[in-house]
Amino acid sequence: MAAQLLSLPMQFKQFLETCPIGIFIIDAEGHPYYVNRKALDILGKGVLSSATIDQLNVIYQSYQVETNQFYPITDNPLIRALQGESTTIEDMEIHQGGQIIPLEFSAVPVYDDQGKIIFAISTFQDISDRRRQDKKQEQLRQELMRKNQGLQQENQSLKAMIERQKAEIAQLQGQYSSQ
Repeated sequence: MAAQLLSLPMQFKQFLETCPIGIFIIDAEGHPYYVNRKALDILGKGVLSSATIDQLNVIYQSYQVETNQFYPITDNPLIRALQGESTTIEDMEIHQGGQIIPLEFSAVPVYDDQGKIIFAISTFQDISDRRRQDKKQEQLRQELMRKNQGLQQENQSLKAMIERQKAEIAQLQGQYSSQ
């Protein structure tokens, strides 16, 4: 199969290289096989074909979001793809060059003609902007909730004041009508 992939037209390789998302492929044994330019930018490393499945997290510095724990190897979409599953996650981040890059990461198995899994291919993208927007949106939501609570309290205070004034008016009316 590797020979078939290598014999693909050069134009197809150019398509993969210019994709705006990272592409990372491992073979059936879990060894890195291919990364495109975008993947190289995000991961900071290219294909290390001698790497094993157990080393992928350490080599490519993949962690669970907002922790210092490597991403669980059993939950890694690439590993799950080697087991026949197609998955997408958003709880992985890459620590690279002093940066933390949150990812949307998907992987699918690639089968040969006999139905045997021969590769797992993943696509991923930096979702830092989306995370910033989500955080900003959550802050705005919290601020609106605080303001809404303040308005509700003010509304209750005004209602209580109106009720007191109504009671005072009724009392005064009672005094004038009895005279």
